[in-house]
Amino acid sequence: MSDALFIKEGDSFRPTGLTRSFWSDEAQHGGPPVGLLGRAVEMVPSVIPMQVVRLTVDLFREVPVGMPLDVRTNVVREGRRIQVVDAELVAAGRTVARASGLKIRKTDVAIPSVNPAWSPPPGPAEAEPVTLGRFGFTRTEHERFHSHAIEIRTINDSFLTPGAGLSWVRLTVPLVEGETTTPFARTATLSDVANGNSMALDGREWLYVNPDLNLSLHRCPEGEWLGMRSVAHQHRTGIGFADSELFDESGPAGRVGQSQILEPRGDSATT
Repeated sequence: MSDALFIKEGDSFRPTGLTRSFWSDEAQHGGPPVGLLGRAVEMVPSVIPMQVVRLTVDLFREVPVGMPLDVRTNVVREGRRIQVVDAELVAAGRTVARASGLKIRKTDVAIPSVNPAWSPPPGPAEAEPVTLGRFGFTRTEHERFHSHAIEIRTINDSFLTPGAGLSWVRLTVPLVEGETTTPFARTATLSDVANGNSMALDGREWLYVNPDLNLSLHRCPEGEWLGMRSVAHQHRTGIGFADSELFDESGPAGRVGQSQILEPRGDSATT
């Protein structure tokens, strides 16, 4: 069993089996590449302390499991209130995913209590574990991200029953071997899981792959568990959208939105 999603080798990152998706032995789940790009954006130095408030990722090619990855960053805008950073993920000289990150300066502002009251859902201790079999998949011959690198607990039978989803999820291994995963990088890695937290179509009969991810945070979630309340909109156009509120046990932290390509299982079409 691997003990991290990636192993840093010089300037490259070698994926472990824990990055593998449930639908391919050769391709990664969306979570690890999103996390790696988020980590890269966050690590770019800024002139004053800043927080990543928006991360937009395009997952336009399969990210391979079997070859090292390079991450390239470019500062598009540098300032004392915002910073904009572009990043790309490269495999064998080919860009397989890209990201744009927006950072805003952090400060202490005395604001009145104007936010809506928070009614917390049941916590992770009160939720039911989601096991591999409940996903409707039996591919257990390899390590995979969704079954070996994260733990999911559902409040309302998410990931199997159609309808809105309410779940808690946590990362059980580091993003990069030997590093402490930051709250932002952990949230970025887990945010892709929201795509399956709600469905209008039966996931055992339909694929709804998300080729992008838009993560917005007004604060970084605290603690190991990330909560998500999701609603999927899936239509006859063959296009869907998953909209999720993200929170921790103290309150809301942000949202994640994901476009979806809808296809019957067994369809040979790819992105």
